[in-house]
Amino acid sequence: MHRSGKRNLLRYAGWLPFFMMLITLPAAAHAASPRDIIFGGIAWGLRQTSGPVDPGPNTFSNSPDQVWVDEQGRAHLTLQKRDNVWTASEMMAKKDAGYGTYRFTVSSSVSSLDPNIVFGFFTWDKAPEAFNREIDIEISRWGVKDGPNGWFTVQPYDVPGNQHAFNLPKAASYTFEMRWDKGLVEFVLYCDGKLSEYWKYAGRVPEPGRARLRINLWLFRGKAPQGPGPYEVVISDFSYVPSR
Repeated sequence: MHRSGKRNLLRYAGWLPFFMMLITLPAAAHAASPRDIIFGGIAWGLRQTSGPVDPGPNTFSNSPDQVWVDEQGRAHLTLQKRDNVWTASEMMAKKDAGYGTYRFTVSSSVSSLDPNIVFGFFTWDKAPEAFNREIDIEISRWGVKDGPNGWFTVQPYDVPGNQHAFNLPKAASYTFEMRWDKGLVEFVLYCDGKLSEYWKYAGRVPEPGRARLRINLWLFRGKAPQGPGPYEVVISDFSYVPSR
């Protein structure tokens, strides 16, 4: 193996351009590895993009310090700057959603989120003809400083009666419930364990199809928040009870 000479040199010379190409290949050409996490007994994929995409548009990162589950089983989603670019977070359930009761608790001060920040918990299907079977719980002022910051929606949002807006009171914890069944969608909010908001949707209810849950934290229209960040939302609990 160590015998060297003109014969061996010529033998490997033909491979030299290939090896040089590997050596000089820019790091940016390598896609980030996919990451999964387990939260609430469900496997979630983490969104990673190389540039701005919808919603927003935003650039999404799946870095371990961007989205993670801590030792107490709490999910952390952040908005932070990376190389002078704001990066958003999104968790995507790896199994289909269905009829039942979805319940999650946010244990961070989301009532005072920057007006440009959006926190969303929603169902999503790649079915534009069915408005993506999207049912939303969102916390955002959509860029309006004094606007309402709580939203329950069954898409399309611009149809009268498809959206309910309200103001989140200050609290240490916010527990949301979404009850989805055939012909029924109900939303409930408990603040520090006390009933704060209830809304029953009276319109056409989407069927589950191939909808899956998503949870995200992003910037409305991609506009930067007022502060330096990072910003964080902590979800301390999640559960799903299927309909019988």
